[in-house]
Amino acid sequence: MIAEPRAAVVPGLLLAGAGVGLTAALALAPVAGASGRLGPLAALGGLALALYVAGLAMPWPGALPWALGLLAVEYLVSLEVRRAPLDPAAPAYAVAFFLCAELGWLGLEARRGRRPWSRRVVAIAALALGGAVVAALLLPLAAVPLAGGPPMTALGVAATIAVAASLAWLGRR
Repeated sequence: MIAEPRAAVVPGLLLAGAGVGLTAALALAPVAGASGRLGPLAALGGLALALYVAGLAMPWPGALPWALGLLAVEYLVSLEVRRAPLDPAAPAYAVAFFLCAELGWLGLEARRGRRPWSRRVVAIAALALGGAVVAALLLPLAAVPLAGGPPMTALGVAATIAVAASLAWLGRR
């Protein structure tokens, strides 16, 4: 009887530890090797890490989306500060960001006593790998200069609306 609660705790600790480590790496990546005034940028990353840890430790599920949002803002601001036209590390950052989110939710579920399903872990890994491949293939296309104008703007607006509608539909389920 004693082994069962311990068996439920170990996966939760492993998932939480991996999530915290990945969150720390994501918080440090935008400021690593950069020069200049990085205080506010580092503060965003630090706050994101603190929220992520608090979300897993308390548990406080509402903190995870805020932590992930702050990590995204930190990354985007770092791109603007560096005046980066196209970040070749974006696919890797996106996959790490996705895994960070999933590890957080899996850690919270494991803390409630639910063991992570092996199929779900495999699906998350496959989705991360597939996303990395697609992003790496699309990254060179983003560097190709295309003539813009109203048709391209309309296509971008339509794509944005389609993504928002898809997310809204998925959120209802």
